[in-house]
Amino acid sequence: MRSDNVIAMAIAALLLSAVTPAIHAQSGRHVLVAGPVVARTLTYGKEPRQAATLFTREGARRAPLIVYLHGGGWSAGSPRDGSRGAQTGHWTRNGYAYATVGYRYVPAATAEDQLRDVAQAIALLRRQAGVDGSRIALIGHSSGGTMAAQLGTDPNWLEKAGVPFTALKGVVLLDPSVLDIPPVMAQLGAPIVERYLRPAFGDDPVRQSELSPVKHVEPPNAPAWAIVADANNGFASAQGSDFAAGLIGAGASAKVIPIAGTTHMRINNEIGQRDDRATAEIDAFFAGIFPEVRRPRFR
Repeated sequence: MRSDNVIAMAIAALLLSAVTPAIHAQSGRHVLVAGPVVARTLTYGKEPRQAATLFTREGARRAPLIVYLHGGGWSAGSPRDGSRGAQTGHWTRNGYAYATVGYRYVPAATAEDQLRDVAQAIALLRRQAGVDGSRIALIGHSSGGTMAAQLGTDPNWLEKAGVPFTALKGVVLLDPSVLDIPPVMAQLGAPIVERYLRPAFGDDPVRQSELSPVKHVEPPNAPAWAIVADANNGFASAQGSDFAAGLIGAGASAKVIPIAGTTHMRINNEIGQRDDRATAEIDAFFAGIFPEVRRPRFR
């Protein structure tokens, strides 16, 4: 089922994820929240990368929190990949609080350290003014999608940070890098496996399985999932379909949404552009899990 060509597509996706350009603007299709965007930088640890930026609208009430996790093969990328353009304006204008999260990189930190970092950041973000900490959603691109899936299927990461797992209402995976790690790691000598995955996941197949979201689909999971994938990325679609099937079997709502005419990078970069299909799908997904956001949110 997973041919060498399919694995090669995954490896190419990981390489592309190392740098993510800016994101552009789109007006929201339902609730419009007035007021300028207010940005707050919050630190949750001593290392420079242990920081998050929270974006809210001046004058907005408490809003559901959308948390963005950037890609970069676990060893690169930047949280600014989720805020260079108008993504902050798009989400806050539509009635959400929005945050981008930094985390330490491999090999100075482990993949487990990164998940602990993100969980600690979410614990801090949910306590901030303007945030409804009982309603949280994740968006993760590429390796950030893998991390979002790990957090959304294994309650231990959030709960150990003091975040009730029931607060996580939905997860969006943007062209995730890998959801079942051992089959990819088996491609010995593949350059991107050696450069990115081996430093992140090591050589122990037990550890690799423990960090594979597809191995954690037994309940509990986040209740709603959207896997938004480049239609040409057969690997993301194949692993995403297996993952979604497992989630559905465990009682969650999950669907794979292939996006034609895009690439691994563009599917992230074009979120927020007018008439962008991926944006429309994510908007609809969030409107489904946060229906109250359709109402204006002024003081």
